[in-house]
Amino acid sequence: MDKKLRVIPLGGVEEVGINSTIIENGSDILVIDFGLGFPEDDFFGIDLIIPNFEYLKNNREKIRGFVITHGHLDHIGGLPYVLEDLGFPPVYGAKMTLEIIKDKLSEVSFALKKKANLIEFSPDDHISLGRFKVSFFRVNHNIPDSVGIVVGTDFGNIIHTGDFKFDNTPFQEPVTEYEKIVKVSQEGVLLAMSDSTNATKTGMSVSESGITPILENIFIKSEGRIVAATFSSLLTRVNQLISLAHKYGRKVAISGISMEKTVNIAKRLGYLKVPEGIFIRVEEVSKYKDNEILIITTGAQGEENAGLMKMVTGEHAHITINANDTVVLSSSVIPSNAMLIQNLLDSIVASGAHVIHQSIMDVHAGGHAHQEDHKLFLNLVKPKYFMPIEGYQSFLDAHIQTAKTVGIKDNQILMPKNGLTFEYQEGRGFIRGERIKHTPIRISDNSMWDVGNKVIKEREQLSENGVLLIVLNSDSSFKLRKSPYVISRGFIVSSKNLKLISHTEAFVDNLFKEKIENKMKDASEVKSFVIAEIESELKDRFKKEPLVLVVLNNGK
Repeated sequence: MDKKLRVIPLGGVEEVGINSTIIENGSDILVIDFGLGFPEDDFFGIDLIIPNFEYLKNNREKIRGFVITHGHLDHIGGLPYVLEDLGFPPVYGAKMTLEIIKDKLSEVSFALKKKANLIEFSPDDHISLGRFKVSFFRVNHNIPDSVGIVVGTDFGNIIHTGDFKFDNTPFQEPVTEYEKIVKVSQEGVLLAMSDSTNATKTGMSVSESGITPILENIFIKSEGRIVAATFSSLLTRVNQLISLAHKYGRKVAISGISMEKTVNIAKRLGYLKVPEGIFIRVEEVSKYKDNEILIITTGAQGEENAGLMKMVTGEHAHITINANDTVVLSSSVIPSNAMLIQNLLDSIVASGAHVIHQSIMDVHAGGHAHQEDHKLFLNLVKPKYFMPIEGYQSFLDAHIQTAKTVGIKDNQILMPKNGLTFEYQEGRGFIRGERIKHTPIRISDNSMWDVGNKVIKEREQLSENGVLLIVLNSDSSFKLRKSPYVISRGFIVSSKNLKLISHTEAFVDNLFKEKIENKMKDASEVKSFVIAEIESELKDRFKKEPLVLVVLNNGK
């Protein structure tokens, strides 16, 4: 029997998002989560990124299944782009999680939804996947059906928390199943993998019930419409807002496709408590007095195409933010979105509306554990080894420092990197091994194709320096029939820089006479040579680096 245990964080440990972990037990592979992330500003034209799945593709016959912790996109969003290439392995998820996965599969391709092998589990189930024994424990997050996962292997139990916090007074949901965590601890835990998203934050995470009175105070004081923006999947917040709207006699309009879809799923599954007759369509908002309306929308991160920004800019078909509105931003700030959010705040203020956000009032309870939550978890679990996951490397290090305060030693700590393999060897513990291919795959326009580095470099060059197109006409011996024709786009205004254009034309003309005419025989060689020479000349003489393209028409 092949006794081997390897743990490979595939994504999510050098960034926020693209969360995925491979556990390899002998000849069986289990994948926990497969999320997406959003690119930084310098990823030109890239819509999203997903973990590199080449290792999984090369070992697809070993995959016993994907097991999903919850329905947020940073844990499920990569699935539509890999399931077909991997031969449609089974995907296990709780009820709400699978409904969101179905929706995301349909967005990419309806055929994917039909072919996908989706298997629902209850958090009380025990599942055998090859040599893996998988069980679950309910955790508090901010979306229904969030679970932590216990993976039984040949060498012992591995616990993966998923996204979690400890909330002893949650809003309309059960508390974390502490008793299951303790039971696994008593059996013995070889490795604990724990969410590090809020590892830099001290104390305990804020309870959802603590947010309700803060939100209620907004409903009491607001004389006009309340416009609340949050993540579409933050159903705890949506539930609280709807409950308060009912209490204070306001109708609720949902704006934003993703918000509408998630709310409809939650309603259908019974996870959203919806009083009869409370919902109205956005086009009906104008029929009611301002103090009778709550609008729930997306866009708390300042996204250009989200509902809130369209309301602020006047591009929304039915709603425009005005001076009588109270706008509530109820979400944590994603670091890369800080400037977008600042621009959004400035735009709301310019409209005259009153804006409330986390820096002014604590209107958002994050869904991730703080340092005291981490200490409690590690004290309950008592693992032999500990690996922080989910977050930037500085977040993981902060989690490690917290772990040390409760007795976790240096030789028990595994500091992950994307694609870095940790292999367990009896008597030696976890040993760092190879680093599999891990560069995230970049997706553009919902294409299944990775956008490579060369394309990214060209887009960067275009954005910064524009393009210079050289049109050439020659005979079969590459003697120019007419002078080169130079076209500039996004580089310089031709009419205002005739010196550079005329210099380039003369340079190319001389290049043909001295080094190409009757000396070269292949058109592709000529084009490559001309591009290289022009690029070098423009950089050396004018300190310019446009993208240079050459069109060569040669023949009789």
